[in-house]
Amino acid sequence: MSIKVLIKRKFPKEKETEKELLKCIREIRSLVPHQQGFISSEYLKPIDDRNEITTVSNWFSFEDWRIWLESEARKQIQSKIDNIQGVTSEYTVYRNMKTR
Repeated sequence: MSIKVLIKRKFPKEKETEKELLKCIREIRSLVPHQQGFISSEYLKPIDDRNEITTVSNWFSFEDWRIWLESEARKQIQSKIDNIQGVTSEYTVYRNMKTR
């Protein structure tokens, strides 16, 4: 069953912090398309320009996502993100819901 993963990253208003975060996100963007089970992703910024970037990614299965989540390559980049002062990352995994 395919899933969607939303990652909401909030950051302080400083431009340098945003630049550092975007650099890390670009690193992830260069690696994730090569991961087993990855379908697609998009990166969203709120219209009201809050200091937040949301990633929406689509995966063939939760297991595929979990393998990427636990990979050393992703952990190294996430560690850089975690070390940026004031940046938080919140993960939510969704499955398709049948409404019949």
